Amino acid sequence: MYKLSERLGQGSERWISLRNGLHLEICDYQLWEDVTVSSQYCYEHPNNPCISFVVSGTVRTIHHGLTDYTFEVPGKNHLELVYEGRETEDRLAGDRITKVRVGLQTETLRQMSCGSVSTLPKELRWLVEEQEVPPFYRLETTAPEMQVILQQILNCPYQDWTRQFYLESKALELLILWLAQASKPDQVPELCNLSSGDVERVHQAKEILMQQLEHPPSLMELARKVGLNDYKLKRGFRQLYGTTVFGYLHTQRMEKARTLLTSRQMKITEVAHAVGYASLPSFSLAFRRQFGVSPRSYSA
Repeated sequence: MYKLSERLGQGSERWISLRNGLHLEICDYQLWEDVTVSSQYCYEHPNNPCISFVVSGTVRTIHHGLTDYTFEVPGKNHLELVYEGRETEDRLAGDRITKVRVGLQTETLRQMSCGSVSTLPKELRWLVEEQEVPPFYRLETTAPEMQVILQQILNCPYQDWTRQFYLESKALELLILWLAQASKPDQVPELCNLSSGDVERVHQAKEILMQQLEHPPSLMELARKVGLNDYKLKRGFRQLYGTTVFGYLHTQRMEKARTLLTSRQMKITEVAHAVGYASLPSFSLAFRRQFGVSPRSYSA
C-alpha cells in the first residue's frame, strides 16, 4: 500500500496480487489543492495489459503526441500502451478520485485465449501474437453490470484467504465482461463540437447538480441556468462525463447516500430523503442496482 502524503491530501493506492497472473490496483484519494502531474515514459517492451476503471472523480489527461485532452470520468474505463512520451494529468481539489485497475500478464492472456485469439480486441491480439504494437489509448464505457462488480470489489465483505478468492473471482468476471464488450466491432462515437466556453458551461451544470442533489432542476432549467440549449447540454455532458445528465445525477446521489450510510449518523429513511427519494423502497432498489448490496448492509 502507498499512502498519499498528508501535505497533498488523504488516501492511498493498494496493489493486490492474485493468482493466475492477475492483480488489482485500488486508488482512492482526495487532494487539498488542484494538482497537475506530468510524467515521462520510456519502456523498451510493452507492459502487461491493465484496464483502469473510474468509479468516482474526474481527471483531465493528455498523452502528448498521441491523444487530445481526455476526461477520465465515472462510467469510463481505458486501456493504454505508451512506449515513451509525456503524459499530463489535471486533478481538482476536493474531488474524490476512486479507480480500480485490473492487470493481467500477457502470457496468461495468451493461455486463456488459445484457439480464439481472433476474437480479442485488436490491441490485445497484437500483444498475444507478439506483433509490433503501436502506442494506443482506448477509452470505453463501463457497462452497468461492470459497475456492480466494481462496487463489490471496493466493498469486499471477506478477510484473509476468502478475500483473495473473492477478489480473484470478481477480477476475472470484470475482465470477461470487458473483453466481451471491447471485442465487438468498433463503433465511432457521436461527438458534439464543444468550444472552451461550452466545456466550462457543462462543468458549471455539473456543479449545480452536485449542489442540488435533493431538488435538482429540470433539464430545461439547468440548460437555461448555464446558457446552453438542452441538446448541446445533453451531448456535451455525455462527451465529457460519459453518461447522461440524470445518469450522472443518479450516480452522485448514490455516492452521497453511501457516504451518509457509512457514517451511521442518519437512518436509512433520512438518507433516502437527503438524496431526493420520497419512497424508501424506490431508494433501496436504486441503491442495490448501483452497488449490488442493500442500504442496510452499510448502516448495520
